[in-house]
Amino acid sequence: MSWNGLKKAINRAGTQVKVRTGQIDQTVDRQFDFEEKRFKTMETNSLKLQKELKHYLDSLRILTSAQMNVAEVLKSFYGEDDIVTARDKIEKGVNPDNFSEEYYNVTKDLNDNVLASLEGPYNQTILNSVARFNSYFIEINDAIKKRANKKLDYDAMKKKLQTMVENPKSNEINTNEYEAKLSEIKSELEDKRAMYENLNDKLKQELPQLINLRVPFLNPSFESFIKLQLRFFNEGYSSLNNLQLRLDANLRQDYINGNLESRLDDVLMKMRELNITGSR
Repeated sequence: MSWNGLKKAINRAGTQVKVRTGQIDQTVDRQFDFEEKRFKTMETNSLKLQKELKHYLDSLRILTSAQMNVAEVLKSFYGEDDIVTARDKIEKGVNPDNFSEEYYNVTKDLNDNVLASLEGPYNQTILNSVARFNSYFIEINDAIKKRANKKLDYDAMKKKLQTMVENPKSNEINTNEYEAKLSEIKSELEDKRAMYENLNDKLKQELPQLINLRVPFLNPSFESFIKLQLRFFNEGYSSLNNLQLRLDANLRQDYINGNLESRLDDVLMKMRELNITGSR
């Protein structure tokens, strides 16, 4: 920061204190305050949207990875020769070895191919678009901050002129030096008023335009978000449904009829009848 910049920062800090304590009257623009509040609300929501969209993609990665990890354990579980017998394969009409292997392949495909193929479009049409929209907030906040500084300068100069007019030094009244100084302050006040009002009017005009553009800008990203979700879950449903159709028909019927729990109870009963599970 330059020396002049440092002096301005110090003077503005002093002006802020005087404004807060009521020593300096603050310029108020209700319309700007309203539009700034709307912008801040939009900024908060848009930044939160960007964060949650990224979190959603991360969640899909976690989901498919967890599915694949479970499938990998199941593949190892069913692969034990002493668990899966030839009789199991004949009676059920399904080879659990092959079935668990196919389930693993399905989940691996969802993780490695289906999700991977969606990440590029997701980043390009959704995350990047929202990030690009949010990138404008930096410039807008800089302009709002600059407007606040110009308002402080304007209010401070108004107070300086008021003090000089209402409480002039006795030895300066009606002197050429006093009149020249008064004219100089009035000129400075006019310059600071023009700078403040120019930026203030510009923000009052452009903030509503930006807020109104949020919907047409984000609509294509929202549409893409819906379509990519639909594609991902349709791919998952199609793959798992094809696998599900190869399950034991009796098992599927018991599930539909609500009898699956009784089948599990029968298995548990047989386990209890084993000597090893009945020992104390």
